[in-house]
Amino acid sequence: PTRGATKPSPTPPRFPTGRIGVAAVTAGPGVTNTVTAIKNAQMAESPLLLIGGAAATLQKGRGALQDIDQLSLFKTLCKTCVSVRAVRDIVPALRKAIVTAQSGTPGPVFVELPIDVLYPFHVVEKEIGGTKSARGLRGKMVRWYLQNYIRNLFAGAWEPKDMSPLPVQMPLATEDEVDF
Repeated sequence: PTRGATKPSPTPPRFPTGRIGVAAVTAGPGVTNTVTAIKNAQMAESPLLLIGGAAATLQKGRGALQDIDQLSLFKTLCKTCVSVRAVRDIVPALRKAIVTAQSGTPGPVFVELPIDVLYPFHVVEKEIGGTKSARGLRGKMVRWYLQNYIRNLFAGAWEPKDMSPLPVQMPLATEDEVDF
């Protein structure tokens, strides 16, 4: 054998049909540290669901800790990028992302879950529900806004969701593509 010679690298691993890789990471640096892995999944045509945390919806774009535009970061690397804005949308968003990752040419997808969408109702209500003794018109308006925000955030959260098996669309070669 020749010294220093390298052998060809094996083909990238493939997920069996119906399987998908999943990674859940924290907001900010947790998400940004996955860029290389997501690019590798894209190039290997591997279905991968990346779930990333994010700043609370009310704080996005307002200088919150670890608040960056994560969707733009993955727009060119993922088949789809979505940010969930209400608790009732978590299951449908994840189901759609999984179908997208596996359908057609497999690849990575990104779902952003802001922290206020992940925390229980009583925690979010305590943290951003406003003071109980709002003073003046401005204070009452802020309290009203925050209470409506929380109601909308959790509206429909306890309704049953579709949990049936997900369809996977696998592309089939046409006769023109198959050369006999």
